[in-house]
Amino acid sequence: MSVLGAQIRLWPRSDGGKFLAWMLGAFGLVFAVNGIFIWLALSTWSGLTTDHPYERGLAYNQTLQEAAAEAALGWHSELEFKNHRLLVRFHDRSGGALDRLQVTARFVRPTSDGADRNLPLDAVGDGGYTATVDLPLPGQWQVLVKAEGRAGSYHLARRLIAP
Repeated sequence: MSVLGAQIRLWPRSDGGKFLAWMLGAFGLVFAVNGIFIWLALSTWSGLTTDHPYERGLAYNQTLQEAAAEAALGWHSELEFKNHRLLVRFHDRSGGALDRLQVTARFVRPTSDGADRNLPLDAVGDGGYTATVDLPLPGQWQVLVKAEGRAGSYHLARRLIAP
């Protein structure tokens, strides 16, 4: 190609071997990095969030029945987490405090195994239940609270950020 009489070469004249080597090297690097990321993703977390997922799937209708019974109770709750202290308050349909419940909390770390904690909560009156929580890692946690009484059981799940 010539512009105003000067010769400009847009592509060096060669047999294309250099170009082919660069293209294969670039794609090879992309495949190698993707392979490393896939191996890391598959080797660090199994992807299972529950024990015995097949059996739990078979019992799904029972889970739906339990959820309907829980909704029929009309209970509601408030959860507060401050200064390593968990406080949960339970109220019935009319807003009255629910005392004499057996309440437990399970702290689950969604991103790592082995850090989960189970705690019983102590009654403090006026429908309140509390426990001191010492979490081993900062960051996001899932709190699963279960309250059981004579009328039935109630489940509460919340996400929180621990310092």
